[in-house]
Amino acid sequence: MKKFLTAAIVASNLFFLPISHAEIKTCEGTDEYIMSEFETLDIAKQRAKQKAERAAQEKAGVFVESNTEVVNMMVTKDEIFTMTCGILKVIDVDYRLTPLADGKSIIVRATVKADINTDDISGWLNRGSVERSELVNQNLELQKAIAEQDKQIAELKSKLAAAESQRDSEKISEQFAAEDKIFRSNRQLEEALRFYYLGDPKGAAIFCARAVELNPSNAAAYSIRGAILYSLKNFNEAISDMNKAIELNPSDYKNFYNRGLAYVKLKNYRAAAENFDEALRLNPADEDSRYNRDLCYRALD
Repeated sequence: MKKFLTAAIVASNLFFLPISHAEIKTCEGTDEYIMSEFETLDIAKQRAKQKAERAAQEKAGVFVESNTEVVNMMVTKDEIFTMTCGILKVIDVDYRLTPLADGKSIIVRATVKADINTDDISGWLNRGSVERSELVNQNLELQKAIAEQDKQIAELKSKLAAAESQRDSEKISEQFAAEDKIFRSNRQLEEALRFYYLGDPKGAAIFCARAVELNPSNAAAYSIRGAILYSLKNFNEAISDMNKAIELNPSDYKNFYNRGLAYVKLKNYRAAAENFDEALRLNPADEDSRYNRDLCYRALD
């Protein structure tokens, strides 16, 4: 059976040239976040830091690409971004606060310094292509959730600017509080993936649990933890998490695909085939689901 979350990269025959001399590169990223009257300074700092980290990751990605020589095929942009998310180590954060003229908002400017080691780049490239593919898919899923949360915050700020009554402002305040929990939940998922990149799936599962505690509706948290539990061979628990991920996000074919793989490990080929069928209904172009489904039907003959 093809393994968990394999759709992002097909690179099983790549050979990577080693990086000859270890080097540590410091990347700096700066960005800002405008804190509204209904947000705490702590959350505003975390949001500014997250944006600054992204800026540093973009610079690190250029460094990674320039230090990665690949025979036959270039590493994808998604893989480079995933790599930098996992191996970039934040060493310093500086904050500067600037009150705005309205007396309610504050610009929180964060500057992040982070190190990237070429030895860590080599370590990533020495992973198997399937493992790299898993990590890329998980990171893409998380980045999608982060982007959706950013969109929600922007919409709330527009509503706040247009609020005409105290009651409207109170409702928006409640919505900001809910979004803060979602944000902190996604930050826990970022830490979970860093631990997973470092080869500590049990530690990663702990951060996923914290993400779920902060936001029980975080479909990405269940999906990612399901993948981690699968890697730990806890197949029944992986299925339980995939059940919840599907309940929260029934349109994502990968959750059905991954649940099918877990059923395969439990030798429940009928349930596995049904999940691969559903994955194909949602994404008819997914050849991995088609391949695994056909194997299941053969096993049932």
